[in-house]
Amino acid sequence: MVALGALLTACGDGDGDGDGGGRTTSDPFVEVSKQPSLTRAARRASPRWARVARLTGRAPSTHAVPIARGAIQWRARWRCSSGRLALAVTPQPRSSPERSGGRCPGSGEATWVQTGAQRLRVDARGSWRVIVEQQIDTPLDEPVLPAMRAPGTRLLKSAAFYSVERQGRGRALLYRLAGGRGALRLENFRTSTNTDLFVWLSTARRPQTTKQVTQAPRVSRLTALKSTAGGQNYLLPRGLDLDRIRSVAIWCVPIQIVYTVAAFGR
Repeated sequence: MVALGALLTACGDGDGDGDGGGRTTSDPFVEVSKQPSLTRAARRASPRWARVARLTGRAPSTHAVPIARGAIQWRARWRCSSGRLALAVTPQPRSSPERSGGRCPGSGEATWVQTGAQRLRVDARGSWRVIVEQQIDTPLDEPVLPAMRAPGTRLLKSAAFYSVERQGRGRALLYRLAGGRGALRLENFRTSTNTDLFVWLSTARRPQTTKQVTQAPRVSRLTALKSTAGGQNYLLPRGLDLDRIRSVAIWCVPIQIVYTVAAFGR
C-alpha cells in the first residue's frame, strides 16, 4: 500500500483543491469531466530546476547569484579535485546552513531557501565547478527555435491538445528542419501540474483512452516533459520517420496513464 501511494503522488494527482494543509485532495482516477479547470495551471507549473549559473575556477572567489524572488528554493551542486571545498552564502541564510562543502576529490550539493540577489563564495585550492540552479513553478517560456523559421524548414503538422485522463490545452507543431531533422514545439501548452510526465510520439490517429495509445505502435518516447505549462521545444532523434507520427501524448510513467493528446489526423 505504501508503494502504491507513492506512485499515485508522483503523477496521479491533478489540480484539485487543497485540504487546508497544503496537500491536494484530487483523486488520481477521477473522470476528466469532474476535474477542476486548468485556470491555476495557467499561472503555475510543476516545480522544475532551472540553471542560473555555471561557475568554475582554481582559487577562492565570490560570485553574484541572481535568484528569482518567486523561486521556491535554490541549490549549488559542486565538484572539486583536491583539498577541501567550502561554500558560503550572503546575506546570511535564515533557515539553512551558512556554510557547506566537503572533501576533494568529491562532489556534493547544498540547498537554500532565501531568494533575490545572493553572493556565493567558493573556497577551494584545486580546480572546482559549481552549478547553481533555482526551483521555480512559473510557466516555461522558450522562444521558437531559429531553425524552425530558417529557410528550408517545413511545418508538417499542427494539432490542438484534448483531454484524455487529465485536461490539456494548447497546440503541438511538428517541423522538418532544413537539415532533415524533426522538431516538436508545444505552444501555449497546459496540463495538470505533476511530475514524471513524458512526451510520447505515437501512430494512434485520434486516441480517446490510455488503452488506445498503448495498443498503437509507438514511434518514440521522446523525453521528460519540460514543464506542465508554457511554450517548449524538443529536437527529435535523428533518423526518426516523421511520417509515422500521428499524435503526441503526454504520458505518466508511474501509473501508466495518458494525460492529454494532440492528434494530427494523418
